Amino acid sequence: MKRLLRLLIRLYPAWWRNRYGGELEALLEDSGSHDVWDLFWAAMEMQMKTWSFGRIVMVCAIAGVVVAGAAAFLWPQQYKSTATLRWDQHDPDVVNHVLEAALPRNALVSIINDYDLYPRERRRMPMEDVIDKVMRRETWVTPIPPNLAQVTFFYEDPIQAQRVSQDLVGRIITANLSTPNGGLIQLVAPADQGKRTITGKARLAFTGLGLPVGVMFGVVLALILRRRAAPAN
Repeated sequence: MKRLLRLLIRLYPAWWRNRYGGELEALLEDSGSHDVWDLFWAAMEMQMKTWSFGRIVMVCAIAGVVVAGAAAFLWPQQYKSTATLRWDQHDPDVVNHVLEAALPRNALVSIINDYDLYPRERRRMPMEDVIDKVMRRETWVTPIPPNLAQVTFFYEDPIQAQRVSQDLVGRIITANLSTPNGGLIQLVAPADQGKRTITGKARLAFTGLGLPVGVMFGVVLALILRRRAAPAN
């Protein structure tokens, strides 16, 4: 933390560091304050007061692209695997009954354990939360009129996504067979290999959004700094 605080102090203008840097560092050590954001913002505000309007906008535009690019390319990739069923059942109550019978909580726990899913999430939250807050959100059963349904599972590993999707399909077919009036159900297309949900083009497009956002932020920031500096002049 001391290294970080010293680095932040170096962001202040040279003339200010020469005069007050030592006092600020001693004050921070004595007080034990580690308010990194306040130090960073004060340094940036002091630096930008000497910058022109155009320079502030340009720096913010570059920062916007860098931040957006980092967020886009560090965002974890997910893959989706989809299987298609032909299901001659149009009664939503029967469909819901089959899905509840196929995918109860204990079945989802079994799937998680069998395929060793969500190891990070299981270390920091109970299994009930992993099921309700993670797995159920990443498990989709989508009806497609007139008589198709798609079973989709999202996961960070394409092979695991495919295996789990196929497992879900098997459980739905089994539950349907034991349900009165379940209707005829057939596997039209088995679970495909997991496909990326975020393409390289999408990441680049998100990175590009950082430019106009950075420009807008720079304009607003420059106007705020000018307004604050006006009374002093």
